Amino acid sequence: MAWNNQGGPWGGGQSPWGRGGGGSGGNQPPDFEEMIKRGQDRMKSMLPGGFGSGRALTLIAAAAVVLWLVTGFYVVNPGQVGVNMLFGSFVSQTTPGLRWNWPVPIGDHYTPDVATRYRVEVGFRAETASGSDRDVPEESLMLTGNENIIDVRAVVLWRINNVEQFLFGMGDPETSVKNTVEAALREIIGQSSFEFAITEGRGSIEIKARELAQQMLDSYRLPQSEAEESKAGAITIEQLSLQKVDAPSEVIDAFRDVQKARADREAAINDSQAYVNQVTEEAKGQATQIVKQAEAYKAEKVAIAQGDAQRFISVYDQYKQSPDITERRLYLETMAGILGGMNKILIDESGAGGAVPYLPLDQLLKSRQQAPDTTNTDPAPASGSITGASQ
Repeated sequence: MAWNNQGGPWGGGQSPWGRGGGGSGGNQPPDFEEMIKRGQDRMKSMLPGGFGSGRALTLIAAAAVVLWLVTGFYVVNPGQVGVNMLFGSFVSQTTPGLRWNWPVPIGDHYTPDVATRYRVEVGFRAETASGSDRDVPEESLMLTGNENIIDVRAVVLWRINNVEQFLFGMGDPETSVKNTVEAALREIIGQSSFEFAITEGRGSIEIKARELAQQMLDSYRLPQSEAEESKAGAITIEQLSLQKVDAPSEVIDAFRDVQKARADREAAINDSQAYVNQVTEEAKGQATQIVKQAEAYKAEKVAIAQGDAQRFISVYDQYKQSPDITERRLYLETMAGILGGMNKILIDESGAGGAVPYLPLDQLLKSRQQAPDTTNTDPAPASGSITGASQ
């Protein structure tokens, strides 16, 4: 190659280690013994007395202390809180940024994430690989207040609230949250009926279980002084959501049949109640109508009786004033009422003259067949009385 004629790629026949590379010796490895000797010479120039001298020991100790102190730097990311420890005791908290604390073994530090919402599953486990959920019967099966078995699954979202209590007051936070929520759910479900839990009681169960679990978690505290008794608990449950509240899978078909029968029963009860309401309203309407008619009939009869009584009183008053005339009038009115409907014709023969009386019998009978006005109190003259000429 062209560069071989120039003594290699570094020019002038020099090898990478600064030695001549001409001829067959250009491919020889570096001399490590010579390199070590050169390093020892430089170290001796820096430490005339060697590694055993006082200056050397001081420099080595200073370098070791500096390196040890440098290990005390740590970074607190956004959303985290730095916790400084000294001889195993809590000292202070730090904000995000570059921070320093005494290194191990004197000090230590932690950086828990207080902004993240952690998730805990109760009664099941989400399988990321398969995309389905794996049931955990020992957690999901619970006993209701009316001694029925119910399958409950819940998801809990929680975050760190008190860093000191979280780090030193709880051994396994995730397990503690899961066990606490499971215990709270079992207590609330045990106080509820099966029908209430699977229908309108889900929201109420979520609220009560979350409050009870929060109270239990707040009780997990480190020994504190009286001045720190009001400090919040280590963990705050932000949300407890029931994913499933149903009968166990082994009896789900029978449970659905029972639910359908219950729904049919409710429908039949509603139809019967609607029919009862319809018949009752109709009966009430008819009863009201009958009462109104009876009241009207009563008012009519009372009014007629009052009118008859008033009429009798007026006649009696007239009778007291002139008894003879009143008796005569009563007699005539009575006879008019009696004879007015009779089919008889009276002819007055007292008239003079010999004329033959003409009696239009067809007209008289026709008028008699019609309803006569018997209410006329004036005495009517004898119908058809015609005085003929005397014969």
